[in-house]
Amino acid sequence: MTAMQHSINDFKCEDNQSSRTMQGKRMLANVETCKIELKKEIQLLFQTFAETLNKTNNALSMFPPLSRSRTLEASIIQSFFAENLFKNFENKAFLGKYKRIILRTNGYLILFKKLNNKGYPMNIKTVNVQSMLNQNQQLDLFAETNYSYDPILYFGYQKNKFGNFINPQLIYIDEGIIQFSINELDFQIQLPTVNLEVNEIVEVKLKLKNNQVLKKAN
Repeated sequence: MTAMQHSINDFKCEDNQSSRTMQGKRMLANVETCKIELKKEIQLLFQTFAETLNKTNNALSMFPPLSRSRTLEASIIQSFFAENLFKNFENKAFLGKYKRIILRTNGYLILFKKLNNKGYPMNIKTVNVQSMLNQNQQLDLFAETNYSYDPILYFGYQKNKFGNFINPQLIYIDEGIIQFSINELDFQIQLPTVNLEVNEIVEVKLKLKNNQVLKKAN
């Protein structure tokens, strides 16, 4: 690409962002830029999720499946993810309004959410939720106004019919549509499959690109 082409692309990007600002929308996120700017953070997020699965499985092993309340799994995994996120990301992670787990890093806001079978966050359709899915600047979620321009991403997972928590991924939604997603295959990370419906303890291994293996003791 020539210097002139770079200048044209930069101008188009600035013009597009200026238009978004006038519409009251956040900075635009791009998948390739996101992979570069959040490379270390994304890999650490997958490690955090693996640690969370391990702790969740150990905790749920104390409760027979038939005795578990409807919200038990969600509460446990949410609590362990918050604990591990605070440990791995320190002061970059915090609880926002409505006890939402939030990670703010490298100019991005990342929320943690279970995804439905179409890959969208499972939320009650409130005005605030719709505003997040449209990347609106003004939200009844953050106390600080300097959060208004950071793109909102979701780190989410799905649950299959066998009770396994699967498909952890980082997704970006704008105009109510999933614009891109980043999963473990993009960084050649191998995550465990943990069945949360049975009473067994599973060893968690996280395989990174350089073939090193991170092992969490049970």
